[in-house]
Amino acid sequence: MNNSSAPHDHASNHGQDSPAKKKKSIFSFLKYIPVLLLLLVAGLALFVVMRFLNDAKIPYTVSTDGIVIPTYDEIELPFSHNYVKPNQIQATGGAAFNLDDGPEELILAGGQDQDDVIYRFVDGKFEDITSETGYTKENKSEATMSVTSLDVDRDGDDDLIVTRKSSIWLYTNGGGKLTGQKLNVPLDDNTTPLSIAVADLNRDGHFDMYVCGYIKKELIEGYNIFNKEGYGGRSALLMNNGDNTFTDKTKEAGLYYKHNTFQAVFYDVDVDGDEDLVVAHDTGQVRTWRNNGDMTFENVKNPNSDVYSYPMGIAVGDYDNDGRVDFFFSNTGTTAPPFMAKGDLRADQTYHPDWIMFHNDGNFEFTDTADKTKVADYEFSWGCIFEDFNLDGRPDLAVSENYVDLPPHKLEFLRLPGRFLIQNADGEFAAVGTEACVVNKGFSLSTISADFNQDGAPDLVHVNLAGKSKVFLSKNTQQGFVKVQLPNVVESVSAMVKAELADGRTIYEPFVKGEGLCSDSSPIVTVGTGGSEVKSIEVKYLNGMSQTFDTPALGSTIGCEIPAGS
Repeated sequence: MNNSSAPHDHASNHGQDSPAKKKKSIFSFLKYIPVLLLLLVAGLALFVVMRFLNDAKIPYTVSTDGIVIPTYDEIELPFSHNYVKPNQIQATGGAAFNLDDGPEELILAGGQDQDDVIYRFVDGKFEDITSETGYTKENKSEATMSVTSLDVDRDGDDDLIVTRKSSIWLYTNGGGKLTGQKLNVPLDDNTTPLSIAVADLNRDGHFDMYVCGYIKKELIEGYNIFNKEGYGGRSALLMNNGDNTFTDKTKEAGLYYKHNTFQAVFYDVDVDGDEDLVVAHDTGQVRTWRNNGDMTFENVKNPNSDVYSYPMGIAVGDYDNDGRVDFFFSNTGTTAPPFMAKGDLRADQTYHPDWIMFHNDGNFEFTDTADKTKVADYEFSWGCIFEDFNLDGRPDLAVSENYVDLPPHKLEFLRLPGRFLIQNADGEFAAVGTEACVVNKGFSLSTISADFNQDGAPDLVHVNLAGKSKVFLSKNTQQGFVKVQLPNVVESVSAMVKAELADGRTIYEPFVKGEGLCSDSSPIVTVGTGGSEVKSIEVKYLNGMSQTFDTPALGSTIGCEIPAGS
């Protein structure tokens, strides 16, 4: 029996590893884990690199036949913005403004523990003239958020309205010297005044403000919160008492709510003689507020009302020259993965990341034409402006890009170029930044246009966060334009410049304050003609006044008077 059991035991253990052999096999496998992890990390890194490289590709094929692509010289300014992430909202700005009777100056907002800076373009370069102007930033520890230029005291030169982390300042210009005064404005303690829109809503000759509020940095709980009731800063409608003190009329106007807001503009959307209000809510929607004419506003539904987006910057222009202003809104685009960007959105709420273009159909109705105009499928963006960069009579589009707190954008080769889009005769926008030599891979928050080098065509500034800003100077050689210099006073807000050309076209250029994001472009309106002579130019103001100029010469500048009441 014992002899017969031996073969049986041997057979039962056949093919089985001993414990020692199993242990050796496990250790043999474990030694490959670091290699597998390395391959996994490398694969993920390659995926991220390929995804973000692809993100910067041009998503459309748009014809540029017959388009003049303007070209530019790039100048990097020595001023480097100081961004302190724990204490500062991702915002900065600047403005083109007229300090005296010469060409316009440029002011850039300083970050935490940093002065603002003022530049003048002299002999082919930008010179720091801050000390000459007497401009001082009294509380240097507060980052400057935005700048708006306006001739508040109506003496013919530009004053500055500046927002900072917890305050709003007015800098009065007296003969080229700027004197600061902190405005006594009612703001919620939890709110940073990010930017402002100005208008004279009650026609008393003094500027009123819609202050876009964002929750203070130390109270931010996240950047993708859509649904939390009561979360965010409070924006405010502040009416000027006639002495640059202000009364909060937000509730009476029907505008009271809490939601983080980047940008707003006043403009007469429905051409009925009063300023309407268009607002870009971060983690929310575009809101279009119709002025009822009695100091109250009605929230009118628009194509973005039933979806959820990240509208931040606002561009204002009549891109199809039909006499009604249209609006472009920046958004997160293709950059942010939807599973992250959707945040706390419910399954029944629609996330819409595309760039947004509102065509003004009249009667306060809009159509989103972003797909039709070939601008929908671009990437993460901030500030934006309409401007006729090639002077052909069709507004073009410049858009700021890159996100300082997005890890892949820490690597410059993965950053976006900033979009420079020229409109063709079919109403489509072609990305020609490389051809135009307008590429900005800094953390651009805002775009500003002004003719610093006085060649007749608009130059472009990319105001960069956490780095040096860049100016792209036009190399224009043509005279196909007329400039219209409206007085930079509150009565000019929402004026429309209408040009009748000899070739039969009609060009419309609106006067807008605070277009873009936290910044203000030149108040001088440039009417591009594509070389056609101009039969007449009419400037029409909201108060009913209009001025007409017959057969202005190409290359000339028309000076307008301060508009008196009708």
